[in-house]
Amino acid sequence: TDFPRLNTLDMAFVDKTQWEEMFFPTFTNIIGNYAERENEIMLSRHVLNAMGIAHPSIGMEIPLSYTVNGSDEVYAETFILSQIYTEYAHSGMGGGGFVAVYTSRAFAERYNKLTPDNTPVNILFKDEKNVGANVERLKQDLSFAENQPYIISPAFETRYGSGTTYMALLMITAFLMLTGYLLIYNVMVISVAKDVRFFGLLKTIGTTPKQIRRIVRGQVLRLCVFGLPLGCAAAAAVSLWIVPAVISNSGIETGAVVSFSPLIYVGATIFALLTALLGAVTPAKKAADISPVEALKYTEGGVRISSVRSSANGKPHRMALRNIFRDRKRAIVVLLSLFLSIVVFTSVMTIIKSMDIEHRVQREYEFDYVITPKWGNAIELTDDFVSSVTALEGVTESGITALGTAELIYSSALDKIIDFDAGNILFVVKGIDRLTLDHINQTLPAPIDTAAFERGEIALISTKGTEEHIIAALTPGSVLNLKSGGGEIPVTVANAPDILLRSSITITFSDTPGLELIVSNSLLRQVFSPGGIIHEPQIVRLDMNVEKHLDEQIFTVIDKMAGADGTDEIEMVTRHEARNAMRDAEVIMYVLGGGISAILGFIGIFNYINVMSVGIMARKRELATLESVGMTKRQMRSMLCGEGLGYAGITIFCALTVGNMMTYGLFLLFKRFEEHALFTYPLVQCAAVFAVIMLVCIMTPGIVHKGISKNTLVERLREVE
Repeated sequence: TDFPRLNTLDMAFVDKTQWEEMFFPTFTNIIGNYAERENEIMLSRHVLNAMGIAHPSIGMEIPLSYTVNGSDEVYAETFILSQIYTEYAHSGMGGGGFVAVYTSRAFAERYNKLTPDNTPVNILFKDEKNVGANVERLKQDLSFAENQPYIISPAFETRYGSGTTYMALLMITAFLMLTGYLLIYNVMVISVAKDVRFFGLLKTIGTTPKQIRRIVRGQVLRLCVFGLPLGCAAAAAVSLWIVPAVISNSGIETGAVVSFSPLIYVGATIFALLTALLGAVTPAKKAADISPVEALKYTEGGVRISSVRSSANGKPHRMALRNIFRDRKRAIVVLLSLFLSIVVFTSVMTIIKSMDIEHRVQREYEFDYVITPKWGNAIELTDDFVSSVTALEGVTESGITALGTAELIYSSALDKIIDFDAGNILFVVKGIDRLTLDHINQTLPAPIDTAAFERGEIALISTKGTEEHIIAALTPGSVLNLKSGGGEIPVTVANAPDILLRSSITITFSDTPGLELIVSNSLLRQVFSPGGIIHEPQIVRLDMNVEKHLDEQIFTVIDKMAGADGTDEIEMVTRHEARNAMRDAEVIMYVLGGGISAILGFIGIFNYINVMSVGIMARKRELATLESVGMTKRQMRSMLCGEGLGYAGITIFCALTVGNMMTYGLFLLFKRFEEHALFTYPLVQCAAVFAVIMLVCIMTPGIVHKGISKNTLVERLREVE
């Protein structure tokens, strides 16, 4: 079968317990039954789509050609599709093959593939809090071999502890509650301030403070009756239609799967209701505590014109500054709301931009292309294949890794390393080119002499296992004599074995602990042992860097070359596929993070518009009085715009100082989970947000004042609040 969107597919059997307990939680839209009969298989929608099956159905026939590890024979068989599901594991793959066709136990038994040495085991512990300790106990109880491989799921790794995750979630929840509280608090404070005289009149006719508090809470509950259903409807529209539509049209290969849970909406409703009631507590208390006499004399701000003139000297900009902090509580709430909105936006954008795709790809992947034989199908890359690939247009540099054996001529110093009475010692030797050597050099504390390495005068040595006697014996400067023809070639060890080479080039093809010598390819060809396990150096890896604009073209050509004979004989790990997978995650983060930032930013700006609008309307008698004593409309607009400019300036200043410190702190927290993150400040995005806030803050007061100034000055002076 031709898979145009996949590099290679693997077949595997997974027992029913693992399938249902470990795989099902990562799947969605599951239909059909677990494969029981020998010819039944289970496939994801991604694979089916790659096969060209857009509308699969349970029970349909699917013809496949396959090979079995350990054999080159190609089998052809028609399978029955027993289960279909949607999974996302493939989105994170870097180009190699992965399990995509799940078979039945009977099929695995047909080819004797259920032997202990061919069966990995997955384990779930009942106690998720002590996974690390349970693994250590398991290693002791089962007597793990020295090099027994095992992996702990990242979800249960204890190097950072789950406390950090819970703390981050707690901070996000607290911030959302605080943002909602500020908005509701502002609305209710303004509402109470506007109706102060009304509450005072209620008290004169015998209304108790308890009844007034009940009235204010009733106002909030009536708002919730209308607001909460509208909010849930808007949330459903965004979650079930808008976000999936954006993701589906963004080029993400997996698309979007809508998952609905009524509990989410119930929880959101309870959360919003509690926040609303909490935000109404202080305004309700204020309304209940005010006396009838104070209520009848109440004027917004409670300041006379003479005090305004004396404190501000009649200058609009000074009057504006004084008006900002005239009601300190209200000013703090508005500034805090705007400030937190900016901090959230900056933090989200910083985290998104800090996940710089190119930086991460360069750090995680050694080269643009790493091509190796697919283990089980081939043991080497052919010279013809390597020549064809390296000759492609756009390949800028390449290097091969060859595996061979060589003879080490006996010396008394080697008694400390290996207890041998024979005259010669056989061990594994790897040959590398300049490209790979340059990469390894970057990982060493002291780079070695490249020219001497290529001439065959020095070599690198690696040890598998922790043989202390080897580490102690082979210090830098130790000389090993390699047999070559009728003579010998002395090679000086350039590194200490206890310095682990981070490059994956040091990984051997054997799990046997021992020595591995890394030399130049030219030297390896001189000293390989014809009578060894490997009769001549074999190419086991090809590293390449290519021109970025030809990346996709080269990938397609190599993929076709590898599958030209009907089978995929290579594993290919590429930066090209890694970039594509990371871009999917980046788009999702932009959609979700940007959406959250936009909503919270809207709340902050709406808070400001609401407070400024109602505040100016409540001060219309004061503004009319100022105009009556000689303040021109130009001065009035200057004063009001100055108030808006003051709010914007203070907010932006706090965001650039305290806010950026908070943002950097959140980035450091994020970096503990994503070590490849590179701090990148969203300068352009923040500048755009600052400009919007500045514009809104300056324009809002002028627009509101223009709306309340349509009547004549006399009519405005006669108005009673």
